[in-house]
Amino acid sequence: MLYLIISASLILRLINLNQSLWLDEAININNVKALDFKQLVLNYSLSDFHPPLYHLVLKLNTLILGSSEIAVRIPSVIFGVLTVYLTYLIGRKLFENKTALIAATLIATSPLHIYYSQEARMYSLAALLAILSLYFFVSVTTKASIHNWLGFITATTLTLYTDYLPYTIIPVYLAAIYFQRKKFTNKLLISFIPAFILMTLLLIPWLLVLPKQLAVGLSAAAASPAWASVVGSTDLQNLLLSFVKFTIGRISLDNNHLYALLFLPIAIFISILFLMSIFRISTARIIIWFWFFIPIILGYLTSFIVPVFSYFRFVFILPAFYLILSVGINSVNISKFVRAFLIFALLINLISLSIYLLNPKFQRENWKQATNYIHTNASSNTIVLFEQGQSIAPFDYYNKGRIKSYGALNGFSADEFEIKQRLNEITSDQDKIFLFQYLSGITDTQGLLFREISNAGFINVSTKDFNGVGFVYEFNKYPN
Repeated sequence: MLYLIISASLILRLINLNQSLWLDEAININNVKALDFKQLVLNYSLSDFHPPLYHLVLKLNTLILGSSEIAVRIPSVIFGVLTVYLTYLIGRKLFENKTALIAATLIATSPLHIYYSQEARMYSLAALLAILSLYFFVSVTTKASIHNWLGFITATTLTLYTDYLPYTIIPVYLAAIYFQRKKFTNKLLISFIPAFILMTLLLIPWLLVLPKQLAVGLSAAAASPAWASVVGSTDLQNLLLSFVKFTIGRISLDNNHLYALLFLPIAIFISILFLMSIFRISTARIIIWFWFFIPIILGYLTSFIVPVFSYFRFVFILPAFYLILSVGINSVNISKFVRAFLIFALLINLISLSIYLLNPKFQRENWKQATNYIHTNASSNTIVLFEQGQSIAPFDYYNKGRIKSYGALNGFSADEFEIKQRLNEITSDQDKIFLFQYLSGITDTQGLLFREISNAGFINVSTKDFNGVGFVYEFNKYPN
């Protein structure tokens, strides 16, 4: 059964792996191709606002496999499949084989976990390292061998070098140690002190860089409050949305009321399973509930200072989510009900996953098709403009220098005078302009760039819409 689950998890994560790269993936890949290992750590990581480990992994991967869509996503696929296996191991260690198999089945088919197992970003690696850290923590509490201590220290340190929200696993461990202090020997309790000190020492090289990175991130958030709300906002709706996305992935409806109404039966079912799981909480097992709720709470509170609260940043707690559901499913001693609960939970996953895999609307930004459209319709004197201070990374990835592209703004917000100056510089000898609407809702809410292109003697002759990218406007110059 476990082999079937692992095989299915791999197959599901390979479907549609060649989707177009979206903005953050392309930024990652363009930089790992252009920079060496040292530059990735000391330069690129400052603006990316993540620790550097994943960038180094991606750099090594591109040197071996290349930089195609499939090649750059293969590591995340592997990390995702290994996370499924470790979910099983933790479930078996803390509960029993049946609960472990149910949890592995659910995370193997999880639409949100599959989505981020197909993305060239750090979230799949962070999820793997976090659950590996938890596995060794649980192992240490049952058998404090050198092997388990080294595994715990190494996995936890690597997790902290991968992403920031997984730093919340440290409070998880502290809470678990406190609640289990009477069960642990004094020797074991004391042993955690040098372990955490060693992790801190190993993290010092990055902690020296962190203040610079934090300053860059806060400066960017202050320069564009609208952008800050996109990357993570603190409000009750965003908190509730996280639980929705954990369950059904990234699929959604434009009508929020209908969306909530359709999700209501699923929410009731999930809530019932969470309540049923409470009956199997014990001192040794409570870490699973800590692992799920403490990061959510701390992430939410942190977002009042730094805008980081967004559901996709919590992929590392998905194993805990499915373990809790599995505990609830298997808490009923009647096999008929266990099967019914499992089938319903599995149907939620598979239906949501099918919608994601079959409907391009819920897939990644289609920069590949948008760039092909530009190449097909460009003339010899064509430029591409973006509502940014520079060209957009996914366009650069697919364009490969064929068509000149520019950012038409000087920063995060449009200024009419600066736009006029910029257009005079770059359009004087051009007869065709392609304007990407992408992110204009943040950087150019009044449509100044579109208007100034028209005032500069160009007419909008065609408009195309590409999934996730938005409208692409084609302008031709008025004949003299």
